[in-house]
Parts: sequence; structure tokens; C-alpha cells
Amino acid sequence: MALRNGVEKVPLPSGAVRYEVRHRVTGPDGKRKQVRRRFTTQKEAGEYLDSFQEQLRKEEAAASADGPQTTVDEAVTRWLAAQRINPTTEAAYTAALAPVVERFGDRAVRTVTDEEIQHLIKDLQAGEGPGGRTWKRTSINPMLARTKAVWTDLERRGEIERDLIAHVKPLRKKDDADAHDGALDLSDRLGDAEVKQLLAKHSAVRFPVIGGVRSAEHQAVIHAPLVHLALIGLRRGELAGLRWSAVDLEAGTITAAARTRVRVTGRTIDQKHGKTATSARTLPLPASTLEILRGTRERQRTARKRAGESWMGARDLHVLTHVDGRPVAPRTLDDWWKLSLAHAGVTHRRLHAARHTAASRLAAAGVPPAQIAAWLGHADGGQLALRTYVHVEAPELGDLAKMLG
Repeated sequence: MALRNGVEKVPLPSGAVRYEVRHRVTGPDGKRKQVRRRFTTQKEAGEYLDSFQEQLRKEEAAASADGPQTTVDEAVTRWLAAQRINPTTEAAYTAALAPVVERFGDRAVRTVTDEEIQHLIKDLQAGEGPGGRTWKRTSINPMLARTKAVWTDLERRGEIERDLIAHVKPLRKKDDADAHDGALDLSDRLGDAEVKQLLAKHSAVRFPVIGGVRSAEHQAVIHAPLVHLALIGLRRGELAGLRWSAVDLEAGTITAAARTRVRVTGRTIDQKHGKTATSARTLPLPASTLEILRGTRERQRTARKRAGESWMGARDLHVLTHVDGRPVAPRTLDDWWKLSLAHAGVTHRRLHAARHTAASRLAAAGVPPAQIAAWLGHADGGQLALRTYVHVEAPELGDLAKMLG
């Protein structure tokens, strides 16, 4: 029997099991403190939790008669306005929170329960929620994370006495069912054998002698730079926006996120910044990736001569382009990645799985979280890596390229 949200199973040294409920209460001094109650059975723990939550709802309902009546729509709008994020991230957050706003928008925040959030998740999974489309785990979990952030902000402001949705757990794959709350879902990462297989099928730097432009061999050459750059951990927007001015073939480095190319509200735009302030970073390249980029540069120069006036590439050319030099849209990279996996006989994963794969490989090699964060361009200084990946002592940042080669 699965544990309900808010109830934790606690093994005792004696071998017995207890079921624990944790919640916060306001003491006589006005300070908040955590209370823990343990029970012999799940039923007793559940009954206690039901009783506590019902009492809390009554208190909040009584307090709401005279207190502030912040609606979900108002809370979400205010939270989004307070975030220091670029337009791309703001659009993603707004889209993630859209089902919550559509279903509960005119409701007072304090009246929304964890059971209602659970029902929303189930409806989205079944395609019966706002918008009528079926939501996958990879869309539902960001929605839940953003919603929790809004509720946490409300609790901090004192507009709700108790964050009732704090215990709603993210969806997990079967092989990731025991992951702790807040952990990044890495169940889609590629194994070492799959990485080798994928790179082996995309190691050519020039067009093959045989095979037309639509042949698998020809396409493998076109897709090779995407495969190699994705597997060192670049974001999709960083891949699409990478230009040759950010590549130093002599030094063997690239400056990631000097520019990005992203999809925002139905259109593709070029940005002169990355996802975060720390996104722009200079990375030493593995020798294999550097070889692919040199071949790609030569191939593009040949294509430009052949195209003549039909060439559409910019002066500062993108690294990933169509045959006529046009930059590749972010969504097109998803298609290229899908074709690359199929050509290598590797089970399909989304493109972002390559970034998870790079982080996992670095962690397996013993790289400290702060260095993984520096390589990936995380803004948290290693907190995400610390709670997500195993880590031990390791070499400095400059040696990481060899580990990914």
C-alpha cells in the first residue's frame, strides 16, 4: 500500500516500523516550530493528518473572513513579476503554471488543498485537465515545482498559515521511484555503452563517397557536431545559438551561451545571453569533438562556395546550420537528435537527456559538484549537483574535457 502524502515510513533500530507525520504549529510566543507525531499504523497516521488538516482549514477559513483574499491568479502574477529571469524562462514558467491558474485562478489561495492539486495532476495525465491535452511527467513536474515555489512565497509572506501542497510529490519513473524530493529526474540518461555507440556512428568529418543527401550516412555527418556538443552538456538553446566566433579551433575551446537561440511564445529568437548569469563559460573541448568541429567548418566553407548566391548564412555563421547556411531552429535539433539515436540504434531519449548524461559521467569520474556546476553553467554554485550526483575528489576544470572524450 503506497504511503499518502504527508506520511513517512520510519524504520526503528529494533526492526519495528512507525509512521510519522510532520507539521508546523505556531507557539504561544508567535514562533513557528516543527512537530512530529509517530503512529503504529498507516491508518492512525492518516487519520491524525486528516484531523489536523481539517482543523487547519477551519482556522484559515475563519481567518480569511477578515484577512487578505489573495487569489491564485494574483499570487502567480506577483511571483512571476518578482523573478529575475529572461523572457525565455518567464515564458516557460508561465506555461507551466497555466493549468493551475486556469483551474484555480479566481479561488483564494488558502482554500486550495493538496488533494485538489493531486486531482489536477491526474486530470492532466489523462488529458482531461485545462487545455485538453495529455501532459507527460516531464511537463507535470515543472508545473508542480513552480506551483510549490508560489505557495512557499505565500507562506513566507504570511498569507497562508500552512503550505498544504508541500508534501505533493513529483512523478517518477519506476527506476527512479525512490529518488528524494527535489532530486533531478535522471532516469533518461544514456549509459556508457550507448554514448560510445552514438559517437562511433557520428565520427565522420566529411561527406561519404557514396550516399545521397538524404542517406543515413550523409545525415550522420550533418548531425555529428550536434551529437558531440550535446554529449558534453550544452543546453538546446546554447547548441542552436553557437556561432564560430565563440569557437577557438587553435586553442581547442568554445564559449558556451555567448549567444543562444530559443523558442518563445511560438517564435524563434536570438539572444545575447544564456539562461543564467553564469551560463556564459569557456570550455576546453575533448579531442574528438574538436576534430568534428574542424571538419564541420571545412564542410561549411565548401558548401558556401557551391551555393554561391543562394547561400543564406550570416557573416558570423552558426555552427549548426542547414545546407544553405541557415541557422537551425531549436525544435529542428530535437528532430536531428532523434534521427541520430535511430541511426546509432540507441533507444530514444529527449535531447536534454544528453546534458544529464554529461553531468552523470562527470560525477561518476569523481568531479566535485562545484566543478560540474561550472562546466554546465549552473547558477547555484553546485547545489543542484550536490544533491543529485555522487561526488568525490577530482582534477581541476581544465581536465574535464578528457573525461568526456
